[in-house]
Amino acid sequence: MKNHDKKGLILDSIIETYLLDNVPIGSSELNLNLCIPASTIRVYLKRLSDEGLITQLHISSGRIPTVLTMQNYWQSFWKEKQNENIINITDENFLKELSKEFEIYCLVYGGRNLILKEIFNLNTKFIVLDFKEEELVLKYTKEAWEFLKTLIGFDLFSIENIALRVAFVELVEKIASLRQNLIYYRSNEERAYQIYQNDEFVKLLDCGVHHYFRDSLEFEPLFKEGFMGLKVDGQFLGEDVNIILAGSVYTDYKKILKQIKEAA
Repeated sequence: MKNHDKKGLILDSIIETYLLDNVPIGSSELNLNLCIPASTIRVYLKRLSDEGLITQLHISSGRIPTVLTMQNYWQSFWKEKQNENIINITDENFLKELSKEFEIYCLVYGGRNLILKEIFNLNTKFIVLDFKEEELVLKYTKEAWEFLKTLIGFDLFSIENIALRVAFVELVEKIASLRQNLIYYRSNEERAYQIYQNDEFVKLLDCGVHHYFRDSLEFEPLFKEGFMGLKVDGQFLGEDVNIILAGSVYTDYKKILKQIKEAA
């Protein structure tokens, strides 16, 4: 992820310094950090600005990385580190304080290990979907029975996606109801609203958000410009969960993940 040429070193220094306190960085500070002559730094700052990688909020202020630069930074970081980022939460109060300190929205939910093991026909009246830890009961129809047999071995969220695609309304509603019991923790809902500034924020409030994540790192269109979200596998008080962290692209997610791991 690190760059070794002067332009890359200067850009990395701007990004990492800005993540510390969100204060624009000037050539003098970069000179102290990198021991590169200020005149050389100014040349590269001009190039970086021309390439749209950094910007100035005001003529007299220092530079900050652009949203696109931060998106690329987090993509590079996540590509290298996502397999290491299975995290363990042992104290929900710690997670609450972390959400407040870094101004992030946090959602913890289960269900990723719910696999459809078997289905049962009860007197041709009901169909029971056995997920081992959970069950769903649907009205029996021959068509539903034949269809549901093909879903054995699928996880809950994949089944919900399929049910949505084929408009299996009763199954969608039953899974939506079950999802409410899978939410273990949620904090800083105000931040979720700030990300959207409209009613779209509700899609972050339950584990249905799972369907909006095509990958474990998302920017637009799921989040408004300047915001992002991470979906991380983890454990919460001993339960296997997914953890959603959402906030500004200028938030130091490396520090957040490090603090979580150190507190485990």
